[in-house]
Amino acid sequence: MSILSDFEDRVGGALEGVFAGVFRSPVQPVEIARALGKAMDDGRTVGVGKVYAPMSYTVALSPEDIDNFGGFTATLSGELATFLADHAREKGYRLGEKPQVRFVEHDDLRLGRFRVSAELAFAEEGERAEAAAAIPDIAVFDIERDETPRASDVLATVTVGDTDHDVGLRGERMVVGRLRECDICLADANASRRHAAFVRDGDEWLIEDLGSTNGTFMDSQPVTRKVLHDGDVVEIGLTRLTYHRQGR
Repeated sequence: MSILSDFEDRVGGALEGVFAGVFRSPVQPVEIARALGKAMDDGRTVGVGKVYAPMSYTVALSPEDIDNFGGFTATLSGELATFLADHAREKGYRLGEKPQVRFVEHDDLRLGRFRVSAELAFAEEGERAEAAAAIPDIAVFDIERDETPRASDVLATVTVGDTDHDVGLRGERMVVGRLRECDICLADANASRRHAAFVRDGDEWLIEDLGSTNGTFMDSQPVTRKVLHDGDVVEIGLTRLTYHRQGR
């Protein structure tokens, strides 16, 4: 199992347990993990026979997402720190101690957007001096998801099942199915491995069946491709996915 899959399983267990029905942010934990992993890779510094990695990380969220995350941030910070430690071990990076991850609120970010930054920090002054000799200054790396998003990137979401678990729709296509690599992964035996897809068409989103075994339904009627409107419910297997479009 990959370290990212292991992270997804641990966080998924928390969401289905203590935080079920509470976590509503369209920002998904696995997206943050990927961004932090990239920040670690981009921020690595070559020393004498060693490769140092940043150890202090900050995740900036919009005020709305901070509220939506609620009490989940402390748990997620710990899981993200574990993911980064595993990522560093897999890459062969040097860490003086376990990475630290903190969440902050940024008013300039909109719902569904986040930014991560990483700073080099070392447990021992000798290691800091060695890294400083490799680069002029301790660097700060900034990654922002969807740097030039369209309005529909952040205003369209899907509520999965009855768990109040919202997923933000972004890009041109988001696949739904049982496969772990699907953009929206369903633990539903009645769903096909790649069952359907939310597809962008200009400023609209559509649902498109991908030749699934049991079909995709709206209002109990099978659909192959249909434009979505705020409040529409898509039925895949035994799972109901409610489409939301804000400001429309």
